[in-house]
Amino acid sequence: MNTAVVNVTDVTVAVRVRDQAAELDACLASLVGQSIGTDRLEIIAVDDGSTDDSGSVLARAAHQYPFLRMGLIAHGQSPAAARNWALSQVRGRYVIFLEACDRLTPDALERMVTAADTNEADVVLGKLESSGRHTVATSMFRKNQPYTDVDASRVYWSLTPDKLFRTSMLQRRGLAFPTDMLIGDDQAFTAAAFIGADNVSVVGDATCVVKGASPASPAGLADRVALVSRMLALVDAQVPEGPRRDRLHSRHLEVELGKATAAALLSATDPTEAEQALWAAAEVLRTQARAGALALLPRTLVVRFALLAQGRIAEARSMAAFEADKNRPSVRKTVEGGRVYTGLPFFRDPQVGLPDELFDITDDMTVSHELQKLRWDGAMLLLDGYGFFEQLSTKERATRVVLRERATGAQETHAVTARRDDTLTNAKGNARAMGRFSARINLAQTAIGRPLPPGIWEVHLAVSFEGVSREVRLGPKRAAEVDTTARMPVRIAPSPDAPETELVATPFYTESGELCVEVSQRFPVPGRA
Repeated sequence: MNTAVVNVTDVTVAVRVRDQAAELDACLASLVGQSIGTDRLEIIAVDDGSTDDSGSVLARAAHQYPFLRMGLIAHGQSPAAARNWALSQVRGRYVIFLEACDRLTPDALERMVTAADTNEADVVLGKLESSGRHTVATSMFRKNQPYTDVDASRVYWSLTPDKLFRTSMLQRRGLAFPTDMLIGDDQAFTAAAFIGADNVSVVGDATCVVKGASPASPAGLADRVALVSRMLALVDAQVPEGPRRDRLHSRHLEVELGKATAAALLSATDPTEAEQALWAAAEVLRTQARAGALALLPRTLVVRFALLAQGRIAEARSMAAFEADKNRPSVRKTVEGGRVYTGLPFFRDPQVGLPDELFDITDDMTVSHELQKLRWDGAMLLLDGYGFFEQLSTKERATRVVLRERATGAQETHAVTARRDDTLTNAKGNARAMGRFSARINLAQTAIGRPLPPGIWEVHLAVSFEGVSREVRLGPKRAAEVDTTARMPVRIAPSPDAPETELVATPFYTESGELCVEVSQRFPVPGRA
């Protein structure tokens, strides 16, 4: 009986080619020269109906390199058809999809396959780099990430298919490029792979893929809006309602819908096309955009979307122009009732009537803080440092130190003393002179006149200025002079609940650097008062 032998290799590179003969040789050369070795590599090049010399270049390369296979798809079919044909032919344990204008760095596949094998990753992102003036997403490549997913990182913000996919995962989940999409089939495929992956790894310490400029898309503005609707529906079908879905939705609302509507409002050459796109966008915003996803977007974009959803095209155009103005003046803030509102256009405009919640940026306030000294004076814990809001002045100060017991939630609040420092500034160089504090925390006498009881007491700083408050943990950000060496317990006071014993306090830091004080009960050490 004859048994067919199927050769399995490590990685398949699927290259889609359409009228890119001038760039194809460089692409193929970057694949042939991979450090992983040609014995671990196969290349599948699909000519997507080219009318230039791409076919001849591929035929010559196929004759030269036995590990290169060719396919031909009729001109006029979608890019998805070419990619799906390549996917049906894959023999590698992993597959990566490239365009003929892309190139791989010499050790790209070796790095990516090693990451996939070592970390048991279903998808590996290799760091992207632009080959010219066009831009590529980079926020997800700031460091290596052996174990991550769409919740813990920015990987979902890169939805091009130039990733290393585990072939068995694609087959198990029945993934393919949708052939009914005019644009964005690569987004739909990559998004589904990310969502379905058990683990995603990122190679961020070296460039792996050099991206060429994508061919001009024939899609119009309305097609780009339709892509957003399709992607939101795809996420809805695969991710339960909640923060995870909101985060993925926010990517499509900001990246695709934000850009498409800005173009329709400011730079569209066809008024009819722009109008169609804007009304389609308004429908998406009314029916598919959820409050949780909108809350994750920049406030300027949220206001523009709210205007579009109401059909206020002229006002939305004004808002888009405001966003695009690089020389616009600083936006003033309004602080009321412990909330901060940004004074963007149309804030409390009676003719428009947008709700204040759209302009609420309280949760976006950034706290800068540092613990700079920690020492003891008997049972008195002495703390020095600073804490302030980057975006608010340091007037109307009401900052406190809060000790909170880890198990019970019991807490003790302690006032701090202001220390004026005219050299203290925020990241933009604006004065935050009253941001320094000193605290004297008497552990021997709480608010009810008793010593701090036994437990693990976490140390928080409740930063409060202009009526706005935010708690942060003291310790993770600390000056180099702060002594973190383990010390002997500090005696607080005789235990009021157990005669002949005493309470002692021991400061320590968690693995993430957070300051805690452990209060425990013990018999007095002989020879000590």
